Amino acid sequence: MSAAGDASVPGGVSVPGPRQQKIDRIAELVLRDPAVFTREEAASAAGLTVERARPYWRAMGFADVGSAAAFTAMDVESLCLLVGWVDSGFLDEPTTIEVVRSLGQTASRLAQWQVDTMARVLAESDSPVDLDEVGEGLAGIMPGLESMLVHAWRRHLAAAIGRGLAFVAEDDDASAEPTVATVGFADIAGFTRLARAMGDEELAKMVQAFEGGAADVVAAHGARLVKTLGDEVMFVARDPDEALAIAEGMHALSAPGPDPLVLRIGLSTGHLVSRMGDFYGGTVNRASRLTAIARPGATLIDSATEEALADRRPYVLRHLAPRPLRGMGLVRVTSVSRRRS
Repeated sequence: MSAAGDASVPGGVSVPGPRQQKIDRIAELVLRDPAVFTREEAASAAGLTVERARPYWRAMGFADVGSAAAFTAMDVESLCLLVGWVDSGFLDEPTTIEVVRSLGQTASRLAQWQVDTMARVLAESDSPVDLDEVGEGLAGIMPGLESMLVHAWRRHLAAAIGRGLAFVAEDDDASAEPTVATVGFADIAGFTRLARAMGDEELAKMVQAFEGGAADVVAAHGARLVKTLGDEVMFVARDPDEALAIAEGMHALSAPGPDPLVLRIGLSTGHLVSRMGDFYGGTVNRASRLTAIARPGATLIDSATEEALADRRPYVLRHLAPRPLRGMGLVRVTSVSRRRS
């Protein structure tokens, strides 16, 4: 039996139906050149066997394609570039694969996000979807979209260099040291209850408003949004004062729907170990645990965050009884709120 949308032809072979053919043409437009190389041909062009090329493809997120002609000239060029880095000694193979994995995972999420947005806009349109018009429209914006992607990457890379590499010039051994900063988690209070009470579309709009609003608040203060986890976000700030300003901004966020957006936020200051764009360590765990025990609408900080505050005047600090945090024993906790003028 042929797949939905396919037409059967003699010999048991199936060919795509008209709709799928149009979708395939849009994908080819995005790739810019046709997929004409098999995995053996692509690997050979870079001087590799398929076995040696496979770790790079897996890191990029490519699926196994068997003997099909699934690689483009750009795929071959990219593989040659990576091999050149390794052969020149600029990067070793494990580091190169780590770089490729960061690109692949980020690009995969970005692409899916953009297509989901496009599909939602098309689905909400009153007009029938014309795939030919979609392809023409995409062809028109692709150059600008690609330019914006490179520009955004350069801006974020420059900011990351400023945050993470400034100390290397001062101390050759400093690169092995963990970062000292304030990490924060913010989650939507009562999310499980809300998820049961709200429709899927309402819930999605609320989460989107929360994630988008949180990202804007973090960016406005020059901090970094590390990741979003649906009803929770994680961010890293340079110091407690910046982190508390971010927490205050997040508490002021709103979302569509009858229910107000109420957050719980936990902040912890200390050493953070950075790997593959994420942060790890006891400081991260402590901030997460503080968020879990915070009351709706509250911000909790640990003693290190309180001690490192440069300006306490805008806040009311209320010391709570030491709280047991899972895996950490009793921890001194402080509730922070903006002082009323």
